[in-house]
Amino acid sequence: MGMLDAMADLIGRGETAEFRPTGDSMTPLVRSRQRVEVAPVDPTLVEPGDIVLARVCGTVYLHLVSAVDRSRRRVQISNNRGRVNGWTGYDRVFGICLAVDGVPRPGAAAKVRRPAPPTVRAGELGTGRLEVLPLRAEYAGEMAGVLGDPALHGFIGGVPLSADALRERYVRLAAGSPDPGVVWCNWVLRQRGDGRLVGTVQATVTPASDTAEVAWVVGTPWQGRGFAVEAARAVTAWLAALPVGRLVAHVHPDHHASAAVAAACGFTPTPHREDGEVRWEYLP
Repeated sequence: MGMLDAMADLIGRGETAEFRPTGDSMTPLVRSRQRVEVAPVDPTLVEPGDIVLARVCGTVYLHLVSAVDRSRRRVQISNNRGRVNGWTGYDRVFGICLAVDGVPRPGAAAKVRRPAPPTVRAGELGTGRLEVLPLRAEYAGEMAGVLGDPALHGFIGGVPLSADALRERYVRLAAGSPDPGVVWCNWVLRQRGDGRLVGTVQATVTPASDTAEVAWVVGTPWQGRGFAVEAARAVTAWLAALPVGRLVAHVHPDHHASAAVAAACGFTPTPHREDGEVRWEYLP
């Protein structure tokens, strides 16, 4: 949203008010020098009486909508003198007036064009030392060894899985979430040089709520080398660029190493707890 001066250069060559509220009234809806709050508009929602930003003769002006022709995807624009300027297509209607000098325009906020949820699909990422690769079932055999230390599951829960059980799990994860409003993104971490897998990172993205939950696991032999920070930073940067507005991680209060990873990626702890874990948040 932006704040614009309703001045002659906006309204159009000396006309200090181009809007007619109802009937034959000549009372301007906007006067020169008043502050006008505008936002991108969904033109299909515009109704008579709305004030919109529309392009006329190559210049964007404020206009009053006096009629709507939905079948032909156009609106009729008028000014304060009672003159109908004519019809213009939806593709030339860019914004809607939300408020004049801080006074809201009735119903205008509901017509703001909302950004489409981002299209989310896990792709290849990378860091200086790691390849961050989309999860595939074929990684299950090697990953069963990476995740095979029972001590590794002390904080993350569960028990080590056999290669076959892990393969079945990876098939389900790679197929995607059964909930169309949730996207599962899973990666394995492969060390550059020797090509060995060392861990995983995952993100559960909910575009409608502009939120993603991030988690990371590095096998015991590779812990303490900064791999989790590298991988988590790569994924959080990717999520922020989608963009996703709120990133969440849940960390056991005694898992100090994982808390350090979260802090290094910009997360901060909150007072909230879920299943005994601390909720950490990062607002890119």
